[in-house]
Parts: sequence; C-alpha cells; structure tokens
Amino acid sequence: MTDKIDNTQFDRLQTGVPGLDEILCGGLLPQAVYIVQGGPGEGKTILANQFCYYRAKLGERALYVTLLAETHNRLLRHLRKMDFMADTGDQQSVFYGSAFDTLRQDGLEGVLRFLMRNAKSHDVSTIVVDGLFALEESAETERSFREFINDLAAFADISGSTVLLLTNSERSTGSPEFTMVDGWIELNSGELECRSFRYIRVHKLRGSGFVAGRHMTRINQQGFHVYPRLESVAGDARAVAMREERVSSGVPSLDELIEGGFPYSSSTALVGPTGIGKTSLGLAFICQSTVEEPGLLFGFYEDSIRLERRAAALGLDLASLLESGAVEILNYPPTEQIVDHLAEDMLHAVRRRGVKRLFVDGVDGFRQAAVYPLRTGRFLSALISCLRADGVTTVFTAELPELMGGENAMQFTAISAVAENILLLRYAELDATLHRTLAVMKMRESSFAPYVFEFHIGQDGFQIDSRMSGTEGVISGLPHRQGRGENTDG
Repeated sequence: MTDKIDNTQFDRLQTGVPGLDEILCGGLLPQAVYIVQGGPGEGKTILANQFCYYRAKLGERALYVTLLAETHNRLLRHLRKMDFMADTGDQQSVFYGSAFDTLRQDGLEGVLRFLMRNAKSHDVSTIVVDGLFALEESAETERSFREFINDLAAFADISGSTVLLLTNSERSTGSPEFTMVDGWIELNSGELECRSFRYIRVHKLRGSGFVAGRHMTRINQQGFHVYPRLESVAGDARAVAMREERVSSGVPSLDELIEGGFPYSSSTALVGPTGIGKTSLGLAFICQSTVEEPGLLFGFYEDSIRLERRAAALGLDLASLLESGAVEILNYPPTEQIVDHLAEDMLHAVRRRGVKRLFVDGVDGFRQAAVYPLRTGRFLSALISCLRADGVTTVFTAELPELMGGENAMQFTAISAVAENILLLRYAELDATLHRTLAVMKMRESSFAPYVFEFHIGQDGFQIDSRMSGTEGVISGLPHRQGRGENTDG
C-alpha cells in the first residue's frame, strides 16, 4: 500500500523579517519543521519572535516554548524594546510556555505531548521550540532523538503547523536533525581585521529553491534585517527600452562634445584625481532635475549643507531644488556600512520618487563598505543593471589613485566594466602652469569629440574651454609640448 500524494500547492509563509523572504524565494513552506542554528547572541530569539508577531498581525496564533531555565518575563523584558512588539495587542496571540520541567521529568515524549496539547488548546499555526540542544542532551540514544524529530514532523504535517527549532549546537552537517527537517537556516558572525559582521546562510529548504551563500544581517531597534547579496537577487533586471533622447549633463559646452548629452538610462563615470572637479560636474548634472523628473544625490563624503554651499559657489540653486522636492540627498559616512544596505536604500529612494537622474558622489564608498571587496565589480554591475531597468540616467565619480601619472593611475577595471561612458579629468602641468583637462574616453553607442579640452570652474559653473593643441601625453599623465622631446628623469 502506498500513500496518496498530495499535490496541493501551499502558499508561502511570509516571515516579516525584511530580506529573509527574498532569499527563501518567497518565504517558508507551511506544515514543515525548520532548524534555526546559531551561537549565543546571533539573533535566533529575535528572529523567531519577529516571525511569531508578524504572523499574529495577520490574524494567526503562535506558541513559543522554551526548554531553558530562563523565565519568559526576562525574555520579554528585552524584546519589548523592539519595534515589532510595539503593538501590544498582538501579544494576546503569541503564547509562551516552558517545557523545562517537563523535559526533566518526562523526557522527549513528555515534551512532544506538551507541544501537541498546547498547540491544540491555543489553536496555533506557528510553534517555536527554543533550546533544541537540550533535547539532544536529554535523549538516551541517537535513535530516540531521531524518533522525536520524525514524530514532530508528522505532527506539523497533520496539524498544519510550522515549527522552528532554535539551537546553538555545532553538530556536523550529517547529524540526523539536519537530514530529517525540511529546512536549515544558519545565523553566524565573523571578523575582518577590526570589523565584526553578521550573516545568514540557508543550507536546506526542501521542495524549494533558495539563494545560497552568505547574506549580511543586522539587528537594531526594528529587529532582525537580512540584506541579500544584490548580485544574487537582482543581477538579471531587464533594462527599459532605449530611447533616442539625450539627458543633458548640465554643461552646454560638454553636451556639444557628446551629441547633446548622456544617452538615456546610461551610466557615466567621472574619473579623476581628488580636487579636479568631478563633484562640480556632478552637481551641474543633478541640478537639471525637476519635480516631474526628480533627481537623487547619493554620497559618502559631503553632507547636504556642504553640497548646497558648493553648488551656490557654482551658480547652482541646489537649495531650491531640495525645498521643492526635485532633488533628494542621501549621505552615508564611509564607515562600517553594509554594502547591500546601501544599495537597498538607494533603490528604495529611486523607486519611491520615480528618480530619473542619479548622481553617486564617490563610488569607492561601496568598496569601502564591502566586507568582501572582491565582489565590488559584480555588485556594481547588478546595481547599474537595476538602475537601468528603472530608466535612471546615472553619473558617478571615481577617484584615480594618483594626482599625476604613475603606473596605477589608469587602473580602474571595476569601474570601466560597468560604466557605459567614461569622462577622464586630469591635471596637466605645462610651462609651470597647472591646467585642468577633460577627455571623453568612452561613449557607448554614440560618437564624441576625440580631443583633450581644458576646462575651468568658477562662479559660472563648470565650463569647457578650448581644445588643447601642441601638447601630448595629457591622458597618460605625462604632458609635454610637442617638439620639446620626451620627459626625462632628474
């Protein structure tokens, strides 16, 4: 005799944990048992309670059972500081119980009866068992522990309950609890030099795909937050249909060099050493925003007050654009940020206001925020793909490591790989005079003036001057007048 196969398609259970459902491809599957593993302080209790209270807000009931000696009053005293518990009315739908004494007196069978009895009396759809390692330690044999997990899975299926088992056990991946449950989620943390970081990994989700690998997490006043790796969840965003229209750079003399402006929904890198004028050119671009086609200035090094002052010195009225809502500024100090959090905030701001112009001042801030800098190229590629899909024309600044020349001055492969257009701004010392120069290095699907131009920055803003003549080596960082020979050392 064979069991009849149930082909019913279950809806996913949203967890209420931001970002978690995304790496679970929609949420948890109901009528299943999941292990949430992590050491002390990794956030297991916060995540599980956040799930319970979110399901309570949807009109369901949850049972939270501890197998530890810690009292519920002590547990709740700390959790009440979290925003997800702000609505105290939901606490009437989340029931707490202790099976600590039951485990000591009646063993695993007694705990199973405790769960079945309380789940039925409270009519719950979610059960959390906090302290699975206590059951492991109390099991007389490995077989009895496997039987408990098997019986719990059968109970979850029959009763329609979703069960989370919390444990700080560090048993091997071949341990029976991991092979028998429907899902296995790990919470962990690491250190890189002086920096600590948290992350989550999904090892198993039976009958479903999931986004593998490490995803950074954070615990704060709002609760537990997961930041999926952008390149793993958004790298295949489809771009909007290309338009023939051009987006003005904000500098008419520059627009003349690039057929009227930047191509629509393209990405442009302003590359050059510090102080050359990259931010000034970016401000000219963002100050062309309107209420109908708003802009976003996303930066790492200068706050809104400094940017308003700089814009005013260039004859740009950034303050009025901010007041009208045509432009918004988001500033993040380049400290210990989470790179995927930055992307999440940026994309949220873009979609919230329908942003059409984006100026990212200091793209290197993303690399500094990355725990794993080697993923910066893939991350930026995914980010640009998302922006292009939203019809955003993006301009970003990228720092050259040296003011003049040098072997490393032109090495910006991660930037050039994602930038469709590249404008190179350089200093050139000629006849004991410092010149600012600009050259269009790359303009995808568009022609441009293939010359080196001087420019100046003043009260009339960023202005392109005449084409340089009688000069060589400006792009390489070793400028010299034609006919005077090559530069020599000494």
